Amino acid sequence: MKTLIYEIFWRAGVTAIFFAFAMILAVAAHGQDKPIYCQAPVIQAMNHIWAESDNGRTGVEATFIINGTPRAYHIVQMPMTYEKIKQSVYVYPGATFALYHVHPGNTGQFPSTPMTSAVEGISDTASADKGKFDIYVVHQDGLSVYYWQTKEIVLLRKGMSWTSRKGCV
Repeated sequence: MKTLIYEIFWRAGVTAIFFAFAMILAVAAHGQDKPIYCQAPVIQAMNHIWAESDNGRTGVEATFIINGTPRAYHIVQMPMTYEKIKQSVYVYPGATFALYHVHPGNTGQFPSTPMTSAVEGISDTASADKGKFDIYVVHQDGLSVYYWQTKEIVLLRKGMSWTSRKGCV
């Protein structure tokens, strides 16, 4: 009887370990062939912050961060602060590698620099450099990014094309 019970527990344990390993691989594989901004969970999160900011019409920003790596990540929605033209957020040093936020329609479609920021002493690029993460801007005129390692600002998708995977490369 003891042998039978041991055999059942052994098989159940091996099955559970195999299942857990398969789930880890599935989560880690999110969509490795596509850039992170083209992956379904990130597009869904961008649409969420767009709606949360009233589609960029009110001057209130909304934000989410991505922790982990581009191959195995976790999206964290930031609570709304209802600040105008800025938002106080928390990033996790060493874990946050990307921050996405909405720029209201009357501001620029690109990450702000110390020269272009509407808020003195605060800019998207300076925050990204300090925190060592890429910073994305979700805007009615497109999706753009500042890559902190190369100091490059790039328009990734034009207009509202960022709302879906269609045409994403």
